[in-house]
Amino acid sequence: MRRMKTDPVDLTLFLAQSVVDQPPMVRVSRRGPTVIVRVAPGEEGRLIGRQGRVIQAIRTLVRAASDPRERVNVDLDAPRKQ
Repeated sequence: MRRMKTDPVDLTLFLAQSVVDQPPMVRVSRRGPTVIVRVAPGEEGRLIGRQGRVIQAIRTLVRAASDPRERVNVDLDAPRKQ
């Protein structure tokens, strides 16, 4: 069975835009094996979800759709509270 390759950046952008209230503010970039997601200020909680379920579901979908030989991680680029 042949698998279709899906670009992890495009899939992450689509999924993140589907979750937040301000889809045009979503930015996705790639640094090595990590896909970085940036959302509008105050929207981090919507992307993380309760107990991290939404971001974990996005990670699972992106890993399942990407090349099995490539380990992809999705991370939220948010300012850290001190």
